[in-house]
Amino acid sequence: MARLKWRIIGMLLVVLGFLIGLQSPAMASSLNFETSRIYGERQIDTAIAVSQTGWQHADTVLLANCDHFPDALVAAPLSHQLDAPVLLTPVGGVDPRVMDEIHRLGAQKVILLGGVAALSPQVETDIQKSGLPQPERIWGQDQYETAQKVAERIGVKGQVILANGEQFPDALAISAYAGVTETPILLTRAKAMPEATQQELNTLQQSGDLNTIVIGGEAVVSAATLNGLSNVQRIAGNDRYETAADVYDFARDDLTATTMYMVTGENFPDALAAGALAAKQHAGIVMTQKTTLPGPTYSVLSRPTESPLSVVIIGGTGAVTDQVIGMLEGTVQPSSLLAGVTIVVDPGHGGPDTGAIGPSGTYEKNNTLAVGLNLANDLRSAGARVILTRSTDVSPATGTYSELSDLQARTKLANDQKADLYISLHNDSFSNPSSSGTTTYYSSASSVASQSKALAASIQSELVKQIGLPSRGVKDEPFYVIKNTKMPAVLVEIGFISNPNEEKLLGSADFQRKTALGIYQGVLKFKGY
Repeated sequence: MARLKWRIIGMLLVVLGFLIGLQSPAMASSLNFETSRIYGERQIDTAIAVSQTGWQHADTVLLANCDHFPDALVAAPLSHQLDAPVLLTPVGGVDPRVMDEIHRLGAQKVILLGGVAALSPQVETDIQKSGLPQPERIWGQDQYETAQKVAERIGVKGQVILANGEQFPDALAISAYAGVTETPILLTRAKAMPEATQQELNTLQQSGDLNTIVIGGEAVVSAATLNGLSNVQRIAGNDRYETAADVYDFARDDLTATTMYMVTGENFPDALAAGALAAKQHAGIVMTQKTTLPGPTYSVLSRPTESPLSVVIIGGTGAVTDQVIGMLEGTVQPSSLLAGVTIVVDPGHGGPDTGAIGPSGTYEKNNTLAVGLNLANDLRSAGARVILTRSTDVSPATGTYSELSDLQARTKLANDQKADLYISLHNDSFSNPSSSGTTTYYSSASSVASQSKALAASIQSELVKQIGLPSRGVKDEPFYVIKNTKMPAVLVEIGFISNPNEEKLLGSADFQRKTALGIYQGVLKFKGY
């Protein structure tokens, strides 16, 4: 009897510990990467180390100014095309170590990137004195014209990349993709398109269909600069780190190596030559702060992969500290609030299913998508891995559409990905146009009903605080997507699209951002923050 008593007590303690664990705040799951560095004392030496890592021999070498970042960053596609490393040197002449590397490679040709203001005539003299022929020079009056000339040298095949020419992060983030696809990088100012870039874009559009991939948000490439471009795809996050993470996602099909390169987002010189090496190895690039992994970067790194990844840091501890290495290897816990947490954001309806329609003809599916995209950005900024059931006006269902197949596709995605949370977004509707307010639903039929109810309560309270609509409370309903998901799941009815006043709010960009923020704060509250 005593033995049975202690067994029962032990079982109760295990169960209690399990339940406490379910309710405890989320902690970032540790990473477990193999890490290494490529670095030198100066950016010149780092570029040499990059060259030594990637090339045993090269017929051609690209040479750029070590202090003027645009010329080196637009070089990645040309580097890939010619299988030529990018080396760096001061404006006044060729650094002796750089000359030694050129000879180690057995190069027979040097191409200078930039005019005499970037690489003086002495650079040409030094190269010829070393026994090499007169170098080719690709240049323009400024970085914008030089980028345009590099693009001409590469040749454009229906696609170009457009990035800010006054800041380095976005061009660096896309450099590996640009290299492996040999897509030229053109540069622009934030508020005005330089003449050389505009002329090149005009010429390319006149010669046929042109796809322009814009890197960065409105602050670095404004919509006004894109007037006249017909096929534009913008890749942008809330900051340089989220933009780099979004670029990494965009390029994953082309950058398939199990090695990933990590570069600084704060002090660029060490990373100037990284794009050329990453492109040669079909490896992705992610971006970090000096002393910590930003949330979006941690989110990218924490995703499960088919093959283990190693991370190679470009630059010494002055660019990326050993604390970041500790985070990558799992010995140091990152501070990102939701690092290691996978959240499915489900904008309701889409494709042939408009959802509810407001009195003035607005569609529920458009409102929920806008909120979902904003919410995804907020969650990623806190380090969460976010999976959207849809990011455009499509249904996630495959084959012939039906409401059931659509709902099944959404729940299957969440269950297959073993998500930690599921949030479905909707607009309410009722025959009485005065019906008003916000409701958050959970399902008592769910296998994790108590956690779903707690999540619903946290989101409801924070969302109502943020958007100010009347609270209709937390309610229990066996909606398919929250009943059949295996993780804490809620369905949020943000407001009544059938109410003329709320219809206007639900379609407002400002209200949509506030809605996303309120739900995000509810997630943090649920996680104990």
